[in-house]
Amino acid sequence: MSLKRRTLIQAASAAAVFGSANTRFFPSAQAQGQPIRVGAMLPMSGIGAEAGAAWLNGIKAAQMQWNANGGLLGRQIEIVVRDDKFTSAGAVAAARELAGEGINLSIGAGQSPMALAIAPILSELKSVVVAPAPSVMSLTHENFSRNFFRLASNALMLYGGIGNLMTTRFSDVETWAVIAPDSENGRDVARYFKAGVAQAAAKSGRKVQVLEPVFASLNKADYKIEINSLMNSGAQGLFVGLTAAPCVSLLQQGRAVGMEKRFKVIGEAGTELMIAKAMQKATPQNLWGTTYWAPELEPFKTQFPVSKDLSEHIVKVAGTPYVPGIVQSSHRSALAIFNAVKKANSTDTDAVISALEGLQFDTAAGPYRIRKEDHQGIGSFYFAKIGARDSAPGYGLEQVVRLDEAEIVEPPSPGKKFEG
Repeated sequence: MSLKRRTLIQAASAAAVFGSANTRFFPSAQAQGQPIRVGAMLPMSGIGAEAGAAWLNGIKAAQMQWNANGGLLGRQIEIVVRDDKFTSAGAVAAARELAGEGINLSIGAGQSPMALAIAPILSELKSVVVAPAPSVMSLTHENFSRNFFRLASNALMLYGGIGNLMTTRFSDVETWAVIAPDSENGRDVARYFKAGVAQAAAKSGRKVQVLEPVFASLNKADYKIEINSLMNSGAQGLFVGLTAAPCVSLLQQGRAVGMEKRFKVIGEAGTELMIAKAMQKATPQNLWGTTYWAPELEPFKTQFPVSKDLSEHIVKVAGTPYVPGIVQSSHRSALAIFNAVKKANSTDTDAVISALEGLQFDTAAGPYRIRKEDHQGIGSFYFAKIGARDSAPGYGLEQVVRLDEAEIVEPPSPGKKFEG
């Protein structure tokens, strides 16, 4: 053997040994030992921080549960958190940052403005996002993105359902006032709440009026002008379409000037126990809202095995069993990604998209499916009374009412504006 040939063989052998010790030269080998990284784009600061913390706890509960059972594709799951600051610009920055780090699967865009901002860029980023809460109709219609999945009620399902339920349950309310965000989503809030009221009123043969909505910025600290307008409206019932901290602020400021006494009933769109936690005994007496999960009540208590799993793991993650029901919405979103990766036997973007389309799985709130055509999640919608209690933690839910979302969801029409 020539000296030159012997030198080449020795060099190749050395490279092989070095490569085995430093797996960055062998990506496939490295992937086998590394965790599967899933992004979480959530508001960890700003006015949405409390909701962001709850959503993160729901995701971590799912992560803990799956990791304890062997992880995903034989690997542990790692959650990589990025703060979207509860803004559209923050959401875009978070999505780009995660994609730049090679993370192509994420949970996030919890509110409609963030979802509308990131949906158009996901294809470019070769990323998939599963969203736990945005309701604006266009996300699964004219702004449809193949890389975006909504695992929450849309505006028709959510606000139409609330309007229907409240009109049916409170037959003595003949006039409703509405306050909603000054945004595309806010206009959906007002439109579909009114449609739900009209549907229920027609069914019962009653005449019920919904007044012109009051629109407000989500970034305000002072809602005195809006509160004054609502209190002078003459309405008997109030629906608050603001969510998270803005909803709490509105109700706290309204309480200080007697707003609660002006309305027979107040409805809200999903802030639920965060209101009662903040207001305690000052929580409005007849406050009803959307709930994603109430583990101590039926049907969650005995009918859904995943609810028990979530209860066990949320205590370990949050350090308390007293958490807002929205933890279930992010837990559900995490379960969707984990089940899709398992079904696809891959983390490849296109493979996971195909697996998510038509996916059916169990959640803490019952069976759930993702419609293939438009990526709209469909399950059950829950509404409950929110109030103070003498027992710990001083607040809770009662009188849970369930609606089947399959009965109220519109037909799929991705790429086309919904005119209903």
